[in-house]
Amino acid sequence: MTIKVKFYSLFKINLKSSGEVYEIKNPITISELINKLDNDYDDYFTNKLLNDKGKISPGAIILVNGKNILHLNNLKTELKDEDIITLFPPSAGG
Repeated sequence: MTIKVKFYSLFKINLKSSGEVYEIKNPITISELINKLDNDYDDYFTNKLLNDKGKISPGAIILVNGKNILHLNNLKTELKDEDIITLFPPSAGG
């Protein structure tokens, strides 16, 4: 199965990448995808997307096919073939 991960905002700038495409044999959850990204990017994503309790950090946005995972099954949302995952880091501003 193929899943596409898109990076936006500071993720795109700091990592000098607009995302990744993964070929995965078995279905995985968002949580497992974050672990996979951490392996590829030295624990970068857990530190940015999750708080110290393992929950989604305030302001972080994770979308699956344009739907916020907060309205799906949170970090347990299962990914399917050809899903597009969009990641936005927490941001502040005025």
